[in-house]
Amino acid sequence: MTVVDTFERIIRHQSVHQLVPVLLALDKKEQLAVRAKTKALHKELTEIRQLGSSTWGRTGTEPQLAMLFLAGVATYTRKEALGLTEPLGMHWGEGNVRAVNQDFFFSVAEHARPNWFGEWFERRSRGGPWGLPEYFLLREMEARKLIDHEPALFSRTLAHSLHLKSYHRRETKPVPEYAEKLLQQFEATAHVIQRDLLGFFDYDTTVDSTQAYTGVAQQYVTWLDVLLHLAATGHLTRTELLTRSLVALRRDFRRPLLTWFKNLFLALQPTPEECLNRQQELVELLAHAQPQVVNFALEQLKAFWSHAAFDPAPLLLYAEGLVTRQDLKTAQRTLLSGFDKLLKRNPTLAPELGRLAVAALASADAAVQTKAAKLLASLLQARQPLLSADETAELVASLADYADLMTTGARQLLAPWLVPTPVPALTLGADYIPQSDFVPELSATTAVVPVADWHELLFLTGQVLHHDNVLELERWIDGLLGLQTQLPTDYAQLLLPYLVQVRPSLKDKTGEQATAVIADNGLTGHRGLVEALVLGWAQGFTTERVNRVNVRFDQDTSDPLVLVEQRRFAAAENHLRNRSGLPLLSTPSHAPYWVAPSVLVDRLLAYEAAHAEPDPFDLVVAVARTAYANAADAQAALTRLPRLQRPELRELLQWLLTPGLHPLPAFPPTKTSVLKHLTARLGKLLPGNAGGPTTLPDAWPWLWAVAARTRQPTGVFEELTAIIPTEYIGVVRPWTPEWHFEIKIDTWVEQWKPGKPTITHQYPVLQFPSKYSSQTPPSTLLLYSQHARFRAMGQAGWLLPHDYRFVASLIPHNPAPLHWHVVRTAAWADGLESTERDVVQAALQELLGPGPTFPEPTTLLLALGLMHKVPACRALALEVFLSACATGRLIPADLGSTLGRFLTAEFVPVQRLADNLQQARAIDAVTDAALQQVLDALLPQLPAVPLRNTKKLVELYADLAGRSGRRPAEATMATLRSWKGLTALSKAVGMLV
Repeated sequence: MTVVDTFERIIRHQSVHQLVPVLLALDKKEQLAVRAKTKALHKELTEIRQLGSSTWGRTGTEPQLAMLFLAGVATYTRKEALGLTEPLGMHWGEGNVRAVNQDFFFSVAEHARPNWFGEWFERRSRGGPWGLPEYFLLREMEARKLIDHEPALFSRTLAHSLHLKSYHRRETKPVPEYAEKLLQQFEATAHVIQRDLLGFFDYDTTVDSTQAYTGVAQQYVTWLDVLLHLAATGHLTRTELLTRSLVALRRDFRRPLLTWFKNLFLALQPTPEECLNRQQELVELLAHAQPQVVNFALEQLKAFWSHAAFDPAPLLLYAEGLVTRQDLKTAQRTLLSGFDKLLKRNPTLAPELGRLAVAALASADAAVQTKAAKLLASLLQARQPLLSADETAELVASLADYADLMTTGARQLLAPWLVPTPVPALTLGADYIPQSDFVPELSATTAVVPVADWHELLFLTGQVLHHDNVLELERWIDGLLGLQTQLPTDYAQLLLPYLVQVRPSLKDKTGEQATAVIADNGLTGHRGLVEALVLGWAQGFTTERVNRVNVRFDQDTSDPLVLVEQRRFAAAENHLRNRSGLPLLSTPSHAPYWVAPSVLVDRLLAYEAAHAEPDPFDLVVAVARTAYANAADAQAALTRLPRLQRPELRELLQWLLTPGLHPLPAFPPTKTSVLKHLTARLGKLLPGNAGGPTTLPDAWPWLWAVAARTRQPTGVFEELTAIIPTEYIGVVRPWTPEWHFEIKIDTWVEQWKPGKPTITHQYPVLQFPSKYSSQTPPSTLLLYSQHARFRAMGQAGWLLPHDYRFVASLIPHNPAPLHWHVVRTAAWADGLESTERDVVQAALQELLGPGPTFPEPTTLLLALGLMHKVPACRALALEVFLSACATGRLIPADLGSTLGRFLTAEFVPVQRLADNLQQARAIDAVTDAALQQVLDALLPQLPAVPLRNTKKLVELYADLAGRSGRRPAEATMATLRSWKGLTALSKAVGMLV
């Protein structure tokens, strides 16, 4: 019996006691053979397979996997070690069994001394803490010189070790006072762990989140508890912890980890003298990118503004960068308040403090500007002059540069030193008027340039695999269709680097192995459609791949419009398989996603010349993308329209392209065959769409429905009842879901607290009375009806942020149904999860640039973005607001009314919205006019008893009115008069009434 046979018999039927002597006796030749057998057995015993009628799992036992790991330690090189995916000690068991396995591990490891342990541990740690071994096991390996000390690895392992000390529920009896005993264990080993414990302050570890469960509900031991205990018992120096905490706060750590170091510093309760001695470290924190660190540092420093031992020079160096940052409102207020104290203590600082106060006038926050203005006023009107004549003149001159940015309150405080401005004259050019009709630009500037040659096509292949640009994907598909006859003979070989991106297992594969890997499907979602085309290209489009991609939206795997994209890409694949040379009808001819009417007619004429029937899905997207409002190009298309042979196409395009609003033609009633009637009824019962019609004659009713809804998004088309077999949402009438606010009440009992108190949490949410229709759309071609039924409307699908730009490009004229879907799934409450945030950001991103005026759901989406809890979403929504003001897409009255409804329902705090809108003022006269119109509609919506921070909105309105010279609207004036007698608002309202 060979060594390999003996090894396999031991793995299958014996134990580690028989295995270790064999491993220790292997020569180099036998190691190679055992290495290969170890890999084969590991693959066999860990492969997931069907074990019973309804059970799946691996066939390998824990002892077998532990033995295979030992064999790997004895025989593997660095390359094979990549296949060791389980943590060290994962299969060793517990108690005495674990101790035996550990002893055998060290016997084999010290004999083999593999050189890959350190690299392997480092790679495992990158995947998170769950790949790390036990800390004391790692220290033992270091003591036996099996690995070198890597500070980051050891500190991460120690941080995670606290979790491994959790009380185990499987223990039969609770351990009394488990938390105290756990702290005593750390106290006993403090001399061992101190080196790596101090590494917490140097490396990104899980010290902020790791905790040990004590066996008592909601009671845990955290690393904060451990460090405070070790400091209290003298095992760690308290002063060193204070200094190291401040040094750690200077690093670019995660926000929760920075919060942990801040909390550690505060939990150590430093005395004023200790903080003063660390003023240099605290001042250096003012350069940090995170506002919470800057706010913390200033909070510690503000107690020493007047202290004789405090040196203001370093602070003033950092202050110059602080006063101009727009994310530090709290810090700026604290800083400006401190400047008053510094000025009293040292009047010679007046020139520098004045310069900093002027720079703070650029802040969008009214409170910051007010504090800066008060400081400047105190400098300029001091009884004993603090500034020389030249310094005063320079300071007053600099105020003129910020005059346009000043709020009304700041301007009033600084009025004696500002150049008087004439009363603003209201001009038509400075007013905001929404655009009446949107006309897509079809010019050489916006024209989509076709792919020039094979080299550009190959380059674009890498770009489209990034899955982030619609036009590049459209150009790539168009290039495939147009350049198919010009490809080099070895193009499949040149595609290999891109194929490896789609199929990483293709690396180092050739011949039949490579062919088998490429032939495998297993693709999902919109990205899978693109990858299917790339793989099909490598095979010469000999087989159908696109229709095999799984995009079943009602299983939460993709958006419903991806089904349309799938059928459109399948049409392109069919053209490539047949080498027809025809383009897709729906490929945009002009940016961003428009199809010029003349281009569409020319493509249809090319189809007729080739005796090819247009694909219904390709044609319906082409209709939805057609720039019918461009009169010049539409007229050119109408002159060529008689050349089309198909009368149905001529009639549809004639109606779509003729200027003005026209009723649909009178359709003769159609009789549905019994078979089609039963098929339609069955389709309603089946999950998802069954694919829709496959031939053009069956698709005409749905093409007319989409053309009508594209041309007139809010129209009512009773004429369609004559040709459609069944009424559905968004066909005859537009889909406009009703919405209202509802107060949700969550109640729970905190069993672990004394008295078991009952906690009640109330919060408003958006409710839609008809959440979704259980009826399946009669056809996938109904682009504007797909989301009415979407089953996942209770939560946003995780794929939608990645696919959003692609599905939105299919319906550029009328994205309202998609926006209703986004609001229902990703913005129905404040403070939702990261997936919902990503969906909102993706939707807002597509609103930048020209387009039709915002309908109700788009305005609702913008309002939710302006009030979003995540600052990045609010910033993006503000950018959309400014863009919409510049392009005329915004309807201010609708936005203001919507925002007022949300504030009245206390959906979000008033301050969050007010602070965001403050940043839109003083950009230009048109934007100011639009913002004032928004507030004219918003303020009357607010309750008679003002909400907290309503004053900020009134001050913003007063500032806009003062700039523009426009009087408040009647409804706004009535609201302001009702608030005039209130103490909190009297001063702000007095500027207007």
